[in-house]
Amino acid sequence: MDNIIKTIANSIRNTEFADNTFVVGGFVRDKIMGNTSEDLDIVVTLPQGGIKLAQFLFNTHICSRPVIFNKFGTAQVTIQDHKIEFVMARSEKYQEKSRKPEVLPGTINEDIIRRDFTINSLIMDIMNGKILDMSQRSISDIQNKIIRATANPETIFQDDPLRMLRAVRFAVQLNFTIETVTFTKIIENSQLLENISKERIRDEFSKILLSQNPATGIRLLKETRLLNFIIPDLKELDGTEQDKYHDKDMLEHTLQVLQNTPADLVIRLAALLHDIAKPYTKTETKKEIHFYYHEAAGAKRARKILRKLKYPNYIIYKVAILIKNHMRLKSFGNKLTNFSDSAVRRLILQLDTELDQLLILINADNVSRATKYCLQEQIPNLKKRISSNLKKIKGKSLPITGNDIILHFKVKEGKEIGIILDQARQIWIDHPSWNKNKILNAIKRGGTMTEKKVSKIVHDAVIKAAHAGEDVIKAVGNVTKEIIATVKKEDLDNKEKAQKLAKEALEGAKEGFEKVKPPTEEFVKKASITISDSFKEHAPKVASFVKEVFSGIVEGTKDVIDEHKKTSVKPEEKPEKSEVKEKKEE
Repeated sequence: MDNIIKTIANSIRNTEFADNTFVVGGFVRDKIMGNTSEDLDIVVTLPQGGIKLAQFLFNTHICSRPVIFNKFGTAQVTIQDHKIEFVMARSEKYQEKSRKPEVLPGTINEDIIRRDFTINSLIMDIMNGKILDMSQRSISDIQNKIIRATANPETIFQDDPLRMLRAVRFAVQLNFTIETVTFTKIIENSQLLENISKERIRDEFSKILLSQNPATGIRLLKETRLLNFIIPDLKELDGTEQDKYHDKDMLEHTLQVLQNTPADLVIRLAALLHDIAKPYTKTETKKEIHFYYHEAAGAKRARKILRKLKYPNYIIYKVAILIKNHMRLKSFGNKLTNFSDSAVRRLILQLDTELDQLLILINADNVSRATKYCLQEQIPNLKKRISSNLKKIKGKSLPITGNDIILHFKVKEGKEIGIILDQARQIWIDHPSWNKNKILNAIKRGGTMTEKKVSKIVHDAVIKAAHAGEDVIKAVGNVTKEIIATVKKEDLDNKEKAQKLAKEALEGAKEGFEKVKPPTEEFVKKASITISDSFKEHAPKVASFVKEVFSGIVEGTKDVIDEHKKTSVKPEEKPEKSEVKEKKEE
């Protein structure tokens, strides 16, 4: 930037611009602090001086053709691949409840006063490099690391309430402190942020999140009450007690996770919102606190929050995926003993381009738990296994298409192709080295559906739905209907065969559910009704019989469930000694 400044100075020497051109704003502040800056703003104290200087430099082949904004007296040009803004010295007059000022020509003093904070109000004479402190406070405030309004902060913030957010942003970017009067006036005028467009709020908020101190930024937003008008949902986390796996309340845990992430906007938004639904999913017994399915509810709530703040759809999509999957590995401990290679491959394929970001989020969450339950080695261990399994998957795509299924099984296009493709995908995940023909030959259809296969299909559907944060009962219903659609009608009408199919469907659902989300009593009851209704819809002849079967199964599983409660160790209690026994297929 120094070369550009020298080039401009040499070009305007002995012209009317020479004694009227100054570098202003952040560039001068950073120069005082000994930092480099890529932002260069130049003010010209002549009527329409910014536009005139830009045109002069273009005519002398110094810069690109100016982009001119006559209303504001500004022009943007490119010099040596850097964008430079030229403005006239101006004063601004705001109408009540309007964020668009009336721009008038002004003196250099008026231009300085209209700026937000003293640290941004220094000017540098472009001809000799002399820095002028017109407010008499700018240099001392920079040296003392203070954010202070240039004039009456009440007026400064009422003219443009976004300046309150800028104060927080500069505080965390520069590691400065907001001066007491300025801080107080932010609190008193915080509600004015409602008058600012969501897009402008979003941009400043993103800069705060991407600073070196995002957690400090959120704390400042809370203290100034600005957070109430950005993400009010975060207030519910403040002071809310967690389970024994955490030694901080929900908000402080969230801020620790946030601070433990790199400066990536998607990851930091996901970190900030990863537990946003915990207060709404909290259940409490005499001994424990639970937050069942808070990740799924959190993904849904995060989407609403980010849409309101006008974040792009692709960011919202990625953040929701990370939040929905951030609990996916918690029950497997540091060594991932029960997390099979097929489960690793499934993780790779399902998360795809979001996998690296998810692992960063999970690791930040893991190391932010209470020391006793901190899973510091989990993600490093998983990365080693991902590397080895990527070699097995190779191309990352199923070597079978719907057309292959049509030709091999001589079936017409329809729902059955999707069902067979799901079977093929599961076979390929378990056996990534198999080619197309071997996978096709391993697929079983129609009347060859065995009770063991029914159990496995329902089991896998439950695991998949739970990991994806989806409605597990709905998944059981859907997969049951798919199974029924592939079984011959005479088998459904056969009392003994229908009984075996129904019983295995429920057992598969129960086993899958116990693996991811105990307790199971309520789930088994709901799954029984769901599977029974599916049989009733597709096989009326056995409906009454099926209902009797399931009522017996529900009663019979109570003893199993009670025994399970006594003997099993819940995954979250002792991650290293988890009793989760994932089957080979999983």
